[in-house]
Amino acid sequence: MTTTTRHRIALSSGVVAALLTLTVGCSEVEDAARDATGDAACSVARAAAEEAQRQATSAADRIAADPQAAEAELRAVRDAVQAAEGQVSDDTRARLADVRTELDGLVGEAADAAEGAPVDEAAVEQSKEDLTAAVAAVGDVCSG
Repeated sequence: MTTTTRHRIALSSGVVAALLTLTVGCSEVEDAARDATGDAACSVARAAAEEAQRQATSAADRIAADPQAAEAELRAVRDAVQAAEGQVSDDTRARLADVRTELDGLVGEAADAAEGAPVDEAAVEQSKEDLTAAVAAVGDVCSG
């Protein structure tokens, strides 16, 4: 092997090593960016779920007194959670969908009462408990 060939091989090896280092560095940057995006999405999901629970619990407690107003409030809360689902992905979206499903149960209870049916207090309480569990699951997926 000539000296020129050895220099070319050494230079090529150095370039390959530098590219590998850059690739690893980019991968770490991409991972950090992905983690930051995931953290931000979880913050959105957590805030949406917790606020939904607060508002829904308050509205659910007023179903017997004013079922039409409670139904309207619960629908608005459910729609806000659905909008938040569009801001996140994967497991976080699925957990927010679970929150929305539980809100649908409360909307149904309020709608029935608005149509004149007696309020099923046990069903409302169970829906509130299920909502609490769904909200906790949002926090769990975000901390896991």
